[in-house]
Amino acid sequence: MGSLRTSEPEEEDEEGEKEKEDCTSLLLGESQPTKAAPICCSARYSLAVWAFFGFFLLYALRVNLSVALVDMVETNTTLTQNTTSQTCEAHSSAPVVPRNTTGKKYNWNADTQGWILGSFFYGYIITQIPGGYLARRVGGKLLMGFGVLGTAIFTLFTPLAADLGVGYLIAVRALEGVGEGVTFPAMHVMWSSWAPPLERSKLLSISYAGAQLGTVVSLPLSGIISFYMDWMYIFYIFGVLWFLFWIWVVSDTPENHKRISLAEKEYILSTLSDQLSTQKSVPWGAMLTSLPLWAIVVAHFSYNWTFYTLLTLLPTYMKDILKFDVQESISFCMEPENRCSYILAVMLEASLGTPKV
Repeated sequence: MGSLRTSEPEEEDEEGEKEKEDCTSLLLGESQPTKAAPICCSARYSLAVWAFFGFFLLYALRVNLSVALVDMVETNTTLTQNTTSQTCEAHSSAPVVPRNTTGKKYNWNADTQGWILGSFFYGYIITQIPGGYLARRVGGKLLMGFGVLGTAIFTLFTPLAADLGVGYLIAVRALEGVGEGVTFPAMHVMWSSWAPPLERSKLLSISYAGAQLGTVVSLPLSGIISFYMDWMYIFYIFGVLWFLFWIWVVSDTPENHKRISLAEKEYILSTLSDQLSTQKSVPWGAMLTSLPLWAIVVAHFSYNWTFYTLLTLLPTYMKDILKFDVQESISFCMEPENRCSYILAVMLEASLGTPKV
């Protein structure tokens, strides 16, 4: 009798564990529970890391012109037609080392600079939806790879295009936007075949975090390059080596990957077996009448509008309105006794109409 009594809790525990496994199977859309493949040295996390570096490079190439333009334009050209702007007094602090002033200067007014900075988005916006269609046709790997490679190559031609004329520079920047516009749709298509449902948020967060880090690193690094070398080198430093590793390491689907383990391949395919839609046509009617979808569109548009405006115009604003030299501001933020939050506070005060520094 004693042995029977001790076995009852064990049987109940086994039934409870079995129910948990069955619930997990239902969440994953499986007929049988599947054990998660290890994370270490896995192909899916390798894809996330290489995508991280790809988006890091993309955003570094996107924002470097914002810093370089400050040195490319003649002093006070921006404000010659804007006499009503309130500006801060010039700061008297001098750079620690002699500044390199060998770069060529251009007499571009504020309108011309606006066209140059905004031309990227004219190319960027037209390839968003076609990018998803092309990724389904040719594969996300090639589209993502050549999107980054094309952006990097056109960036190399930026100094030459500036010498040829404003129109050439605007065209090159628009072509950069065309190349970069397909990258996010291509990556979405790849993750639809690679990301298990319970790891989807983590994998996508790793890959797209490169965009934010690329922005954080590129802005001060571009200022340092311009300070010690020349603004032209800003467009030469960020190379195209990533493309070679991407083509060699990454595959469109787990089935085509040459170095993936059998356990990981079975894990990914089994968890995605009931996740992929068999519907071939796009449900445009349901999408256009979906209130949650429009809420996401409005929120995402509002975020991107403010973020890209700040990202694109911040160096020019700091130079012409706050009277901070961009290269000098980099060392200013790095000093222990100073804080970049002070600059942000000054910007907020200036935006309210009382720019007194």
